[in-house]
Amino acid sequence: MGFLGKLFGTEKELPPLDPASPGAQRIEKLRAVLEPWAAKLHDPIEIVAGERAVYVFIGRPPDRFGIAWFEADGAEHNLKTLAQKHKFTVRQMNELSAKLRTAYEKSAADPRFGVALGQKKAKVLASAGMEADLLRIIHDVEV
Repeated sequence: MGFLGKLFGTEKELPPLDPASPGAQRIEKLRAVLEPWAAKLHDPIEIVAGERAVYVFIGRPPDRFGIAWFEADGAEHNLKTLAQKHKFTVRQMNELSAKLRTAYEKSAADPRFGVALGQKKAKVLASAGMEADLLRIIHDVEV
C-alpha cells in the first residue's frame, strides 16, 4: 500500500507467523543478527526462511529490490559480495536479477505472514518453491 495506506490504515494486516513453524524457528536462530541489520533499513523487507539460509528481499520486489541472505553462522551475503567473489560482469548481474525477479513473481499467490524484528515489521513468504528457486539461482552460482 505504501505511505497513504499506512496513513489511512488501509494497509493489509498479515496474519502472524506461527512461532512453531520451521520458518519462525529459523528466523529465531538468527534473530540476534537480523534485528540490528533490519533496524538500519528504511525499505520494507520480505523474508524467505530457508533450510540453508534466511533470504531477505529488500525494497519493493519485483520492481526495485535487493536481496541479502544469512547463513547459519550469521554471515551476511548479498548480490554485491556474490558479484565480487565470482567477478560477475554487469550483464551477468542483470541476468541474476532477472532470475530473482521471475522467482519472486512466481510466488505472488503464496501465503505471507507478519513478523517483527525488533521495531521493524517484516513479511515472511512461506514458499518451498521460492526456497528451491533461491537455492538454484544463488547457491548454484557458488559451486
